[in-house]
Amino acid sequence: MSLENLLFHLVDIFYKEKIVTAYVKDFKGKRLHLFLPTGKEELISHTALVSVSKEKIQGENLSFLENLLKEKNEERERLKEKFDLRELWEVVVDELREASSWELVELYLGRAPSSDEVAAFMRKILEDKIYFGFETRDFVKIRTREEVVQLLHQREKEFERLKLLSEGEAFISSLLQGKKGVLPEEREYFFLQGLKEYVLSEEASGERNKILKEILTRHGLTEPTKIVSLLIKVGFVEENWFFELEKMKFPCEFSDEELKEAEQILNQPLSLEKRRDLRHLYTFTIDAPETEDYDDALSVEEASDHITLYVHIADVSSFVKPGSLLWEGALERASTLYLPEKIIPMFPFFLSHGKFSLKKEEERVVLTFQFTLNEEGEILSFDISPSVIKVKDRLSYEEVDKWLDEGHPLFQKLYEILMKQKEKRQRAGAFAVILPEIQVRVLPDGEITVQKIEMTKARDLVSEAMILANYYTANFLKEHEIPALYRSQKEPFQVFEERETSLFYQILQLKFMAKSELSTEPNYHSGLGLSCYTTVTSPIRRALDLLIQYQLRAYLMNEKILSKEDILRILPELQSNLQRAQFLQARRKRYFLLKYLERYKKNEALAGLVLEVQGKKAKIYLPDYNLTGETLRFKEAIRPGQDVIVKLEKINPLEEVLRLQII
Repeated sequence: MSLENLLFHLVDIFYKEKIVTAYVKDFKGKRLHLFLPTGKEELISHTALVSVSKEKIQGENLSFLENLLKEKNEERERLKEKFDLRELWEVVVDELREASSWELVELYLGRAPSSDEVAAFMRKILEDKIYFGFETRDFVKIRTREEVVQLLHQREKEFERLKLLSEGEAFISSLLQGKKGVLPEEREYFFLQGLKEYVLSEEASGERNKILKEILTRHGLTEPTKIVSLLIKVGFVEENWFFELEKMKFPCEFSDEELKEAEQILNQPLSLEKRRDLRHLYTFTIDAPETEDYDDALSVEEASDHITLYVHIADVSSFVKPGSLLWEGALERASTLYLPEKIIPMFPFFLSHGKFSLKKEEERVVLTFQFTLNEEGEILSFDISPSVIKVKDRLSYEEVDKWLDEGHPLFQKLYEILMKQKEKRQRAGAFAVILPEIQVRVLPDGEITVQKIEMTKARDLVSEAMILANYYTANFLKEHEIPALYRSQKEPFQVFEERETSLFYQILQLKFMAKSELSTEPNYHSGLGLSCYTTVTSPIRRALDLLIQYQLRAYLMNEKILSKEDILRILPELQSNLQRAQFLQARRKRYFLLKYLERYKKNEALAGLVLEVQGKKAKIYLPDYNLTGETLRFKEAIRPGQDVIVKLEKINPLEEVLRLQII
């Protein structure tokens, strides 16, 4: 039918995503000049045609046409319901691939149809979209059985999606109001579990999670911490759920196979072959009172003009070898996690806190680093040997500090000699900024304790002894060309001399410090002032130290060492896993520090230090907690470096919000 033949006919057309009945007044090119049920007139492409009435209507006024179009529109919508498309499709599916709408309606009705009935039929197939497909005006495609099966499946999925969307929207809206019970219990659990999975993966896999992501995005809830807040609010997860631990897939448990391997190690007798017997020495550990996994111990022998210092390190590598499950597990964990509420060890507890730990009155195999130092702190001789020891005393930092204050002859001499080693490093350019450590503990009853730990003489003594062992290990590995991993640190990007006397400049200096790096090549470590450095003194707690210890011990005992290629393969994984462990420890510590402030210091005045000022916004450092917060308003002008007194204004441990108010 040409466009001219459409003049003065009623037509059904696609118009603004709907089908409406219109009247053809004229045409221009390939566009129809239509009068619409709204009383408006528009030019619309002929391709929008769905159905054309056979009857012409001429000479009628516009008011009559407007009413007629509305009536026809309503009538055709009503007539749609008389057609059972599946019934008609079953009749023609095996006979026809396409047909005119007039023929199909006549077949269905058993008589000649009216224009309204054909138009209604076309509306029905466009609404249904399953059994028949729209080809062009008044002409349809009959879908195959395979196509119908596929479309029905798609419709079922879409119906389920819409149902999920409706339920999900109602569920999320109720959660935001702190309510439960809008859905049956099993459906609420279904969606709560979906929210938990979303938090842990942020991947919208599965229809449920895709829909949840759509709803969460609409409500501005894409941040995992906001979703966790909702889950806590309705009691689906515990208040202090450490979701990052699960999200980052840190292995908190040991597999049955790992435990079986650990049991075999536990039952393995100590082999003293090729080891020096140093059980006669007065050997002691110095640690915090709560420490239970002892990596290191010391022995000291005094002569008139020198001392002999023994640094004993638990020989974990004689039990845990490359390729074993515990070795691979240690690399995956990278380190023991010391969280405020618990310890997640790198090895099963009965090894880390038992067989490997240098416990009092227990024989243990170790690597011993033996130094002979004169009173000027110079190293006269050095030796590394596999040995066996028995710890005679378990000392705390507090005890040793007391002895040093009282002038204990042996400890005082050892301290003074080791401090000369430290002075030597400082003269060589050692450049470190050491702020007090903030220790956070969560007690079994839920109480949170915070303690500021300053660098005392006893801690300095132990630290220097470990630095000495690590440095000489690095030198030994370098000189004997044993493949290893070294720690290095470049010079600061900028140096602030004021840091010596100013906390503000100490913190500012930290921003300009280069990060420590791991590589297979020995390089200068500016923080320690040493030409090369590695770590070997904590093999129970750090995978890097275990690796270095293995290389060192294997070389000393003529066993096979790892090649440089082996270590290069390990390095990326070790670095990544170490960063993960460091992030998790820092994140959890900050969380409980904020919890502590929220719970115990809500209305207290706190000492603060202004770090940065930008307009009416400033960063404030809390020295007693090693935390930085912000203030969004202050009456008087403040400047960086200024001491202030603040109180808490807003705090959200989960979202790491710390807003302060200057008072």
